[in-house]
Amino acid sequence: MRLEYNELQKIIELHDQFISGKRDGIKAELAHAELYGANLVGVNLKGANLENADLKRSLLCDSNLEGANLKGVFFKHAILEGANLKDADLTGASLRGANLEKTELRGAVFLNADLEDASLKGAVYDETTIWPKEYDPKITGAFFQQ
Repeated sequence: MRLEYNELQKIIELHDQFISGKRDGIKAELAHAELYGANLVGVNLKGANLENADLKRSLLCDSNLEGANLKGVFFKHAILEGANLKDADLTGASLRGANLEKTELRGAVFLNADLEDASLKGAVYDETTIWPKEYDPKITGAFFQQ
């Protein structure tokens, strides 16, 4: 589903109200959304459902995706620098060539995710972060922190 800018802004606004506990808030349901090249810098999509969304070449710098369902999301060449992905489920996501520098990755799940050519310089992970088999996050610049 392709969303117009105004539609996306309304979904984000209602989600912000939802996570703030306001009565009229609605959790963001963006599964299968076509958001190619979207500017989502600094948005708060904590706990949102973006399963199988297309976020190729999108800007998600400093966004809050904590606990979000990001299964199968297409993040190819997306810029997520400084984003919060704590406890997010990125199972099967394509992060090929994505910028994940300085991201919060504690508790994130990357099972079967494609992290080829992704940059994780300065990203933080812990013992609860689940990586694809045989993937070493230290090689791409991430560091372990309790």
